[in-house]
Amino acid sequence: SKMAEKYGVTEYRGTLYMVDDENRFTGEIRKMWNSENKGIVINGLIEKYNVDLDNSYAYGDTTGDFSMLKLMGKPIAINPNKELVEAIKSDKELSKKATIIVERKNVIYKLNPDVETI
Repeated sequence: SKMAEKYGVTEYRGTLYMVDDENRFTGEIRKMWNSENKGIVINGLIEKYNVDLDNSYAYGDTTGDFSMLKLMGKPIAINPNKELVEAIKSDKELSKKATIIVERKNVIYKLNPDVETI
């Protein structure tokens, strides 16, 4: 919420850490870091705003972003973990449209999903 406020974003979603009436953490968490919950939230936003998926970008770095990347016409994995690269490679549809970006020191690499991982 603080980042949204700082940059003037009118709508955002993220993990919620629940507090009680005295503003103390309860220990209850409404997760937003797994693929299933991200998919639910994104589908709600798509419906609410009638999003053109073919012209939409998604950026992710872990398999928690897989469902989001799969939905968008322009999916980009930035500094992805190996599990996400392998998931992209194994998904025929996603591997055709995904871009993989890796930043390392002073070089940025743009890779195709068929990149060999070691």
